Amino acid sequence: MIAILTALADPTRRELLRCLAASPRRASALAEGFAISRPAICKHTRLLKKAGLIRAKKNGRERIYELAPKGGQAINELIVELEEVGRFWDLALDAFKRHVEQKGEKE
Repeated sequence: MIAILTALADPTRRELLRCLAASPRRASALAEGFAISRPAICKHTRLLKKAGLIRAKKNGRERIYELAPKGGQAINELIVELEEVGRFWDLALDAFKRHVEQKGEKE
């Protein structure tokens, strides 16, 4: 999960995932939509591959990037976990607020 969080923390990587969610793309076509160098795009795609979110297929001299079959599932699982953490903090902060309000009423 740490690898997925790290991968999703960067806005460029999130945008790469959005592009690949629409359709698989050649490395050169993927890099065209960004104002960063192709080596920088390669660095981002390497991290996304390491996290299991995308995969690359060789087609001659080109690499075709696409979402990994389990990439969408991994993101969905992460969203569920983050929602659970969010509910925990909502409950904890509500309890803290009630405590502070009750303490204020006693004074």
